[in-house]
Amino acid sequence: MEQCIVEQGSRIGIVDLGSNSFRVLLGTYDGSQWQNEPKQLWTTQLGKRHSNGLLTEEAMERGVQALKEIEEVLTDYGATIRIGLATSAIRESGNGKDFLEKAKQACPMEYRVLSGEEEATYGFIGATVYEHPDFHYATIDVGGGSTEIALGDANHVYFTKSYPAGAVRMQDISSEGPQRVWEETVRMWDELPIEGTFGEFIGIGGTATSLAAIDLQMERYDPRRIQGHRMDRGTIEAMILQLRYMSREERLEVKGLQPGRVDIIVPGAEIITSLMDTYQIGSIVVSEADGLEGWQAQYGAK
Repeated sequence: MEQCIVEQGSRIGIVDLGSNSFRVLLGTYDGSQWQNEPKQLWTTQLGKRHSNGLLTEEAMERGVQALKEIEEVLTDYGATIRIGLATSAIRESGNGKDFLEKAKQACPMEYRVLSGEEEATYGFIGATVYEHPDFHYATIDVGGGSTEIALGDANHVYFTKSYPAGAVRMQDISSEGPQRVWEETVRMWDELPIEGTFGEFIGIGGTATSLAAIDLQMERYDPRRIQGHRMDRGTIEAMILQLRYMSREERLEVKGLQPGRVDIIVPGAEIITSLMDTYQIGSIVVSEADGLEGWQAQYGAK
């Protein structure tokens, strides 16, 4: 990964244009590392597309409105480095480029459409900077439109794959019954070519952090408590069973579950348990740091 030199005091704003939400990471460089603010989130459900795969006008309008508000946040923070990272919903849609043109008007910055493999790579880099340097790790990122898996160690990422299974994408399938997501996904996952002593499976992204927040019964989201929180297979399955048979109103009362995820938390969690079954994963460790930090790691002093 090529390093971009920045000066002390530089301010960055990185925007993840996801399928369910847009997230913003703000940080100031102190000369040796980034001092980041808590991430901010706007629920847009951009990934709810027409049957022909195109972004709906309603979804694009929600996205543009969010970006207008994000532009104010970036300006107020004084971010001079501004990057927008477009993912599954935009890269897969026939009118994704049309949306990006609207996005540039609402929030001028450098926009990048990431491939699934790039998503997986930057997610791994962001999540594993604090891990044991001699171990090999896997990151699992269940997003709204896709799921990314990466394998690597402290020196390199040697396996990445993006799968068309996301919490928004699987929402209708999940509603058909408690086994449907498992049936749709369990044969999808590839064998993992782990090349060394294996450390952990690390869950990143909104589905994993939301499950951790629910497990911790958070009244208010606290990224410090999310970081490093471990959940076993049985814990996640128990949450699925509880949430599946709740009404939407009841889910809104669940501690730790953000309103923007009440409709998609079950399919997202079901994708995770499908992965855990396939790879015989007993537990996952959740990382608050993800692809936003991974992208940010390009900027600093050599």
